Amino acid sequence: MVPNGEYTTRINGLNLWYKISGTGPVCIVPTPGWGPSSDMYFRTLTPFEDRFTLVYLDTRGAGRSEQPKRSTDYTYAHFAADLDGLRQYLKQDKIWVMGHSRAGVDALQYALTYPSACQGLILLDSLPAFDQIHSDDVQARLLERQNEPWFEDAFAAFNDRTMPESDEAFARWLLKILPFYFYDQSKLEQNRDHFAATTLSVAAWQGSSDSNSRDLNLLPRLADIHVPTLIVVGRHDFICSPLQARRLHQGIAGSTLIVIEQAGHLPWLEQPETFYRKVKQALPVLEAL
Repeated sequence: MVPNGEYTTRINGLNLWYKISGTGPVCIVPTPGWGPSSDMYFRTLTPFEDRFTLVYLDTRGAGRSEQPKRSTDYTYAHFAADLDGLRQYLKQDKIWVMGHSRAGVDALQYALTYPSACQGLILLDSLPAFDQIHSDDVQARLLERQNEPWFEDAFAAFNDRTMPESDEAFARWLLKILPFYFYDQSKLEQNRDHFAATTLSVAAWQGSSDSNSRDLNLLPRLADIHVPTLIVVGRHDFICSPLQARRLHQGIAGSTLIVIEQAGHLPWLEQPETFYRKVKQALPVLEAL
């Protein structure tokens, strides 16, 4: 296994950057694929490093990793192939994959495409489908915040689907909608430095849009996942809500579901003590399966 540190390795024709930190079974933590770098993750998921060797991956086109020449080379299949290419480079027979938000879709895709190489999944505030149920759920949960002083500006920004003209404009747009992602706005303020350290790639955002169907639905295939799976969700997550977590839990036999109260899309930032206590209680059971 490659020692802890920061590396760039050529995988599937692209130079991909990753950071290795921790001890234990290898668990790759890819970014969500639509543009953010991994900085926010390797700055805040460190408590996992006493149980796993975490490999924080800037996915293709994001952060310090190389952009594909074609904007259509950001499919879920591409991301899964990159994960497996990195697994092979690290000389691992099997890996865990930890996916937050849309990266959870890539984790699911990996387990479905490379079942013999997947040791387990940790799905943080993720979802199985971009379908009408998801769309309706998101809009309903957005409107639950309509009495908040920041709602009008954030709601307008969230529903503005104009492609940002630059990485900087992309970052400004994301900052406008961030209040929706937190149950407690004071926790957003406490964690702004992590978001400020995270770069955004409009090329990856455009590529994700160009490459993938807007009606992805993995629900019919979840029964084909037969690895230990931990699903964690913040009670007040609007974009990958407890409804989406239950759909995952119901579809993946033997999975474990944890709901974190008083938390939104990033429960380990809002309720770190509860989050890590419950997760670390669940992991030994999963690892024994």
